[in-house]
Amino acid sequence: MLLNAAALPALPDPQLTACTSPVKALEHVANHHVDLVISDYRMPVMDGVSFLTRVKELQPDTARIILSACADMEGIVRAINEAGIFRFVSKPWSDAELKAIVMQVLAHRELLVENRRLADQVRCQEGVISRQQLELARLEAESPGITRVRWTEDGGVLLED
Repeated sequence: MLLNAAALPALPDPQLTACTSPVKALEHVANHHVDLVISDYRMPVMDGVSFLTRVKELQPDTARIILSACADMEGIVRAINEAGIFRFVSKPWSDAELKAIVMQVLAHRELLVENRRLADQVRCQEGVISRQQLELARLEAESPGITRVRWTEDGGVLLED
């Protein structure tokens, strides 16, 4: 099951894509933006961990949930470590529980994406500031005092005698 930003009524413009095989799902993920993928642990062709690991490679920001009837601790650890799943949900689940988990996972994903965007913005700004500071130091070394210009109220430059 592949969910796009609003897979639930609480989200705007809901879009849900259900795929009959992991191969078809991977084709979809390779060609479309996907916010959340929900996968069974046991599937034909490949297991859920291998599938979600591939999803992570294709779209690292896509949230990943795995469902399983067997609470195999080794499988859970593998899903967390290899596929970077956000949640492991045991079968059977209640619809209300799954909805709450999906909303929580999508909210967490949005926070991670926003945090990364803000961190990138800060790094970019720090880079700009660093370049500006470097240029100021170069100008000051070349022409001492050039960076300490005094201005009049109307924008004119005050010249010293």
